[in-house]
Amino acid sequence: MKTYSKRIAFLISDQHFIPHGGIGQFAKGFTEMCQRINWKVDILLDKLPTNEFSSTIEKLGANIICPFEILRYTDHVNTFAFSDTVNFERIINFRNCIVKAFETNLYDMIICNTQEAMTAAYAMTLSKDIPVMFYTHLHSMIFRESQGSDVFLDSYHNFYNKHMEFKDIVIGTQSQKNIDELTKHGATNCILLRMPLSERGLLEPNNDERKGVLFIGRWEAGKNPEAYIKAMEKAKLPCKVMTNANGAKKFEKAFVEAGITDYEIKVGIIGQEKVDFIKSSKVFYMPSLRENYPFAFFECLGHMPCVVLETQDWSDNFKEEYFTKVKQSDVPETLKRLYNTEPKDYYATGALDYVKELDDKTVQGWIDFIADFVFRTAKNDIAKINEYTTVRYSDYIRDLNRSALAREDFESVLTNRHKFNIVYTDKNTYLSKDDNFVPEEQLTGLALFEGI
Repeated sequence: MKTYSKRIAFLISDQHFIPHGGIGQFAKGFTEMCQRINWKVDILLDKLPTNEFSSTIEKLGANIICPFEILRYTDHVNTFAFSDTVNFERIINFRNCIVKAFETNLYDMIICNTQEAMTAAYAMTLSKDIPVMFYTHLHSMIFRESQGSDVFLDSYHNFYNKHMEFKDIVIGTQSQKNIDELTKHGATNCILLRMPLSERGLLEPNNDERKGVLFIGRWEAGKNPEAYIKAMEKAKLPCKVMTNANGAKKFEKAFVEAGITDYEIKVGIIGQEKVDFIKSSKVFYMPSLRENYPFAFFECLGHMPCVVLETQDWSDNFKEEYFTKVKQSDVPETLKRLYNTEPKDYYATGALDYVKELDDKTVQGWIDFIADFVFRTAKNDIAKINEYTTVRYSDYIRDLNRSALAREDFESVLTNRHKFNIVYTDKNTYLSKDDNFVPEEQLTGLALFEGI
């Protein structure tokens, strides 16, 4: 039976729990990273998953947890049909999911990857007992000047702007550039914690034959797909696109209208298929205008010449020697020039080594962050948990015989956990005053055959 040294609650909305997009890729990469360092991840969703990505994450070792009772978003969507703001039903769903998770397990950290999850986690007031982290994904969450250019109302932005100023939580972000920007607007507790490369195959070179200029992203204004279409129409080079289902339809329509016939579109791919598709491309063109730390760029930077526009500054997150920044009018000729670059010559630039260096720093950063956190400890032994020598945490909660679990029930365990040896298994948490304690669990299902 496998045991783990840490357990992480990873909060993400079903809306973002998808294989394409930076948040979903972070979920995948973080789960894989935790497996490598012997941490257990529980994915806490606001509602039941609606796609097969949950199966992928479960195969990587994570548990999927959803609320017992789920509030529907129909009223919210109907009220804000042409704009959006804070979804209070989603906040409640996240709150209920947090409580459900704490009925069975203790956690060493809560990571919030969706805005409403931030509100729910903060309301639990656990940040003195375990680190509660708001992790930055949304561009407007960092760069205030972009607020108002999206579907969200001022009420939404103003509400979550204040969250960034909370002094008893941590804002985790991907770059020093983001920290500098957040600090300008009153954030006081920011820390650089990078995202691990989600597809480990992208850490290895590929010198095989290649074809096509690659675009990665949804069909939306911030990704600027029209600029890609216009450039490829003039450059007359093969097109390769990674996008979602809705984006695929729009790209197909745009290619037809531009008279482009040599193209290949992939929808929602992950794993080896994604690795092969990226590493079989000759150039990556990313005309995005608004990003905070584009994961797609990070994935491609090590393998092929990358072209970006002058009218953005997100590329400041990366060393400028490893990409080409040009005016939009110069993109077609630049693509044609770089298209002749041989893979072996590109790898000789050191770009892949640079990506590996960034990825290598990721793991230790997360380990050090948890190790350095100073948590609150109880000053007496009156808490009921102290009556036990060894106990499975879920049994302790059951023995409380509550009609409903209160946050104080698990808070009292957290403040006394330093008195116990904490052991995590795939499904449970154990507390024991015996430093040599090893839990015994009856294996069921496929677990019976593991290790045979």
